[in-house]
Amino acid sequence: MTLRAKLILAFTALVLVVVALLGVVAVRSTRLVLLSQIEDRLRTASAADVFPALGGDQQPIGRTLAVVILDQNGEVQRSLPSGFPGRFDPLPDTSGLDDVPLRRGRLLTLPAVSGDEQYRALVTDAPDGRVFVLAHTLRDVSAAEAALTRRLLTGGGLVLLLGIGGVWLTVRRGLQPVERMIDTAAAIAAGDLTKRVPEADPDSELGRLGTSLNEMLTSVEEAFTAENRANQRLKQFVADASHELRTPLAAISGYAELERRGALADPEERERVMGRIEAETKRMGRLVEDLMLLARFDLGDQAEAGASLDYRPVDLAVIARDAIADHEAIDPGRPVRRVGRDRVMVKGDDERLTQVLANLLANLRTHTPPGTAATLSFAIENGWVVASIADDGPGFPPEALPLVFDRFYRADPSRSRRSGGSGLGLAIVAAIIEGHGGSVAAANVPDGGAMISFRVPAAVGV
Repeated sequence: MTLRAKLILAFTALVLVVVALLGVVAVRSTRLVLLSQIEDRLRTASAADVFPALGGDQQPIGRTLAVVILDQNGEVQRSLPSGFPGRFDPLPDTSGLDDVPLRRGRLLTLPAVSGDEQYRALVTDAPDGRVFVLAHTLRDVSAAEAALTRRLLTGGGLVLLLGIGGVWLTVRRGLQPVERMIDTAAAIAAGDLTKRVPEADPDSELGRLGTSLNEMLTSVEEAFTAENRANQRLKQFVADASHELRTPLAAISGYAELERRGALADPEERERVMGRIEAETKRMGRLVEDLMLLARFDLGDQAEAGASLDYRPVDLAVIARDAIADHEAIDPGRPVRRVGRDRVMVKGDDERLTQVLANLLANLRTHTPPGTAATLSFAIENGWVVASIADDGPGFPPEALPLVFDRFYRADPSRSRRSGGSGLGLAIVAAIIEGHGGSVAAANVPDGGAMISFRVPAAVGV
């Protein structure tokens, strides 16, 4: 049974009980009022008024009053019925009065000797042992009760119908948010995680429930999106890693096969091949180390990876000076000028920050023409250390800007892996900086050239 049907049935049962109770109370109260009026009339009737026929008058004394006089033996001595000549009412049945202890002013309800008539009777005893019974017919009381009952049934039925209609409309209107929630849940179960519960009155229980459900659905959608993104990234990661490792493995395998077949009899040729095997092995080892580093940052997200870093106060300017010295020793033709503060303190991992600057300078050597100069600058902005390296080269292709920090991405697809690197340098930079709670960005400077910048929290007191 639906909730709507249960609510309507519960309301119907409640209305029936209330109407029934009100009807019983109304009918009972009306009867008691009418009986009280009849009893007052019986009590105020005097003996001269009630028994005028004691001298021989045998006519009834009124339309609603009847008189019965019983002798000492309980036999009817005289009687005057109610009603009118030609339409007298049956007398009240006084046969049971012998068993009733009598006292002056005793009120009883007596049936008629025939038919369904009832009387309210005042019974008194006379000093000579006779019993006088003054009875008032309850015909009008019964008629009033019947009429009131009919009106209550008609009115109660109308109230019940109107109440059921009203509660049906109210419940239907009130449960519309629930029906929309059901439709939303069905759509989500079918795979549409973008569905949301329509907004309702925020002050109502269903409105607050809808708001909570929307917040929960947003969290669920974000979790599914993040999981799908992670799965896609993992698949791409595995595919790219397999592709990158296949080249050095194939070279090593080929050189080993030549050695096995004895094709390297010439000592110089053999020495050259061994050198190539060693070089490919080192390149593969560096690639595996880079992949392991990125995997550690992927495993528990950036927060957990950042917790594995060795945080301590580090002067980023000193790291930059050493990195520039190493760079110029490798490639003196690409000068790098450092500008900005001479002391830039951050709280971070010395080794990883050194790797960040080394990778940025290696990227400069790999992707700019010979003789390209660059500038490494530092600034402090609202508690953040902002470092940037800008070169005078051709800059990034516009389509490459959103992708430069992706793993295994190369702006120039024609560049070989040997000359172009593994494509993991900037991805490692982004992972390390994000592990420090910072961010990285790539852009083209207005005067030409590329610029890569990153920001990390400054150490307290900087």
